[in-house]
Amino acid sequence: MSKQNQLVILAAILALAVGIGLSFWLKKPGPAQPGASEALLVTPIKTLDGQTLSLAKYQGKILVVNFWATWCPPCRDEIPLFIESQRELAANGVQFVGIALDNPQKVADFAQEVGINYPVLLGGINESESLRKLGNSGGGLPYTLIYDRGGNLREKVLGSLEKARLEQLLAPLI
Repeated sequence: MSKQNQLVILAAILALAVGIGLSFWLKKPGPAQPGASEALLVTPIKTLDGQTLSLAKYQGKILVVNFWATWCPPCRDEIPLFIESQRELAANGVQFVGIALDNPQKVADFAQEVGINYPVLLGGINESESLRKLGNSGGGLPYTLIYDRGGNLREKVLGSLEKARLEQLLAPLI
């Protein structure tokens, strides 16, 4: 096979891979099943220290719930933004919460390493089904939900968030 044919084949494979990747990352989340977002708020979820926490604790706050994992590079990339935003926006009633779909020890180590300053919960094996019910049919990570002060799900974001997009989503709620 000639070098030119090899380059054409390589370019075709690369284009296919980029297309598949873009279709995943640009896919809009679907609608949440009735009652799914409310169920997430009231279901007790295990914390890193073995206790349980219900997101209903944050009623009256703008709640940013991020599903993530330590093995997910885009998840790891956006966490510093969430740390910074938690510090800057807490006085405005914004609360970030991470729900990690990962090994508890790896999550604890990573949270300590990067200095996560918001609650980190441990999603169990059923979280994949919860993600689907919440509009994330492919179960992709990261997946972020934004609730208003009344506990209404206002935004669903599949893929990592950039600062400008996060600010755009939160501004009308603050």
